[in-house]
Amino acid sequence: MGGLPSAYLFLLGLASGLTVLSVTAYRRLSPRWLKWLLVITGCFTLSRYVTLALFATSPDPQRVWFLRPCYFATSIGLTLPSAFAIDQLVRHPAMSPKKLLGWYAPFLMAFLAAMLFSSPTFIPDRVMGWTLRLNTGWRWWFSILHAVFIALFLGASLMIFTKAPLAHIRLALLGLASAQGALGVDGLLVMCGRWYFRPFLYTEMLALLAIWYAYDRSIELQRSSA
Repeated sequence: MGGLPSAYLFLLGLASGLTVLSVTAYRRLSPRWLKWLLVITGCFTLSRYVTLALFATSPDPQRVWFLRPCYFATSIGLTLPSAFAIDQLVRHPAMSPKKLLGWYAPFLMAFLAAMLFSSPTFIPDRVMGWTLRLNTGWRWWFSILHAVFIALFLGASLMIFTKAPLAHIRLALLGLASAQGALGVDGLLVMCGRWYFRPFLYTEMLALLAIWYAYDRSIELQRSSA
């Protein structure tokens, strides 16, 4: 196996490790349903990197066709935890996890619909194995959903950033906003047809680190205020 394939598999392993790291930050969250929702979301995110590795190494893509929804797992796995991270950092009395879940629910349903009902096709990957390609309509669906989420997320992050009293909160918000912005750039590259370009693993790892840091800081802040 050459340098590029080996490096790609190494990056998939690193992304998997960062996903597990982010899941460890959910262990002391409350309410309990939120903790388990985020743990399940983290496991779903992990399935993406397992799926990418299988697509890369399988001689017959039809053998892993049933895993195709997992290919797009980060559309939920990097947006839902980011949204709840802001709530955990700020703990504003006007917001609650249930209200936030209600706000996110349309995105959740729309992403799930795209995963379950789109019909991607396998194409040979320029590095190794196979990759999935959505038709133009579903690519626009994902892109518009991500664009709307990122716009709302960046707007909320900026508003809270200007009022946050603690440097730890501002730094966590900056990390989350930067990661979502980078993911938005990735989406533009995909829409431009740059299928061979692989910034997504780096930006996804950035997002996973930002999510872990935000929840780790929120737990420390809650512990210090107890």
